[in-house]
Amino acid sequence: MLSIFRVFAAGCATLLLAGCFLSDKPLIGEGVHIHDGPLTFCLDASEPCHQTTLQEDVYLILPNPEDGADEKPIAVRFRPLMKAGGETIWLGEADLSGEGDQEAWGYVVARKLKDTDLGVREYEVAVPDCSQASSSQLIRYGLEKEGSYSCRVTDIDAFAEYLRTRHAEDFASDAWWAEAR
Repeated sequence: MLSIFRVFAAGCATLLLAGCFLSDKPLIGEGVHIHDGPLTFCLDASEPCHQTTLQEDVYLILPNPEDGADEKPIAVRFRPLMKAGGETIWLGEADLSGEGDQEAWGYVVARKLKDTDLGVREYEVAVPDCSQASSSQLIRYGLEKEGSYSCRVTDIDAFAEYLRTRHAEDFASDAWWAEAR
């Protein structure tokens, strides 16, 4: 069985996860810290959240032990996207490049899920689906369809505006987050 960690890391890069937003170069300049203190990223409600470490402006999402010894951390930079449902929604850029492979970055959104009793903040992470973008939206926001599985992001500011316009209500909906995770 493939772990959600492996699907997240490799799925978009190899076009196995329908609807990913991708880029062949990093578009978020310097990332921001989304929390002062320990945090975890929850990629799937049925699996344990992933611990992180912070290296300058990049969060390294660490594989869980059950993901396998060969799994590598995923580097993600964040920038604020908008407020929805009283929470900051973060736009993340995950480095999905493999060793010796073509470079690839995938885009995710994240929001605070909860603070645990141990003082760790949990964030849920979702992958917006580009298959919902109309042809006119693709043109308007500088997105390019890449086959039937993904969309290429060419301008991070235009992409952020697309997400705010298309998903503002979704980002405030617990049901959307449950489905998108």
